[in-house]
Amino acid sequence: MMVKKQQFYCYVDETGQDVRSGVFIVAAVVSAEEQANLRRRLEAVEQETGIGERKWHKASHERRMRFLETAFERGIAKNSVFFGTYRKPLPYFLPMLDTVAKAIKAKANGEYQTRVYVDGIDRKKAKELTNALRMEGVSLVMVKGKRDESEPLIRFADRWAGCSRASLEGNAEAKLLVKEAKRTGYLREIEHA
Repeated sequence: MMVKKQQFYCYVDETGQDVRSGVFIVAAVVSAEEQANLRRRLEAVEQETGIGERKWHKASHERRMRFLETAFERGIAKNSVFFGTYRKPLPYFLPMLDTVAKAIKAKANGEYQTRVYVDGIDRKKAKELTNALRMEGVSLVMVKGKRDESEPLIRFADRWAGCSRASLEGNAEAKLLVKEAKRTGYLREIEHA
């Protein structure tokens, strides 16, 4: 009897490529949940909170915090949101590889396959990340670029990356939300050397 492989989907975005930031933060949402249902739930919260399809840096502080607090309270993607924080300078590719590989391995057990979608990654970088993840032992179907304008789960990763950065930069509301999300296991921090 053949055992069916678990299917995972991983949506990735980052913050910190700008000169002002001393860190890179990579957020990954890794889920085996029915993707269409997860998207619908996130889109409903986007509409309800008024954030719409705006990325973290293009939304008001009030809307972005209301969106994340609502998603957190409703348990949307609970235990599926990961983030890693990395001191600069270093190429953004290395934090992305580390966070994605560790997040997928933390979710998967047994036989699995993963599809990875990264905000704005080009084909060449997607191929490099595919090869690097396979070398890390990740069972991968492919890595593909996806624009946040068309993917609620990429926007969700973007918002958690932004909130994590705001927390590190001392925003009290973001710090409180990140602390509570980590305490409950909703948000999981990637440990690295």
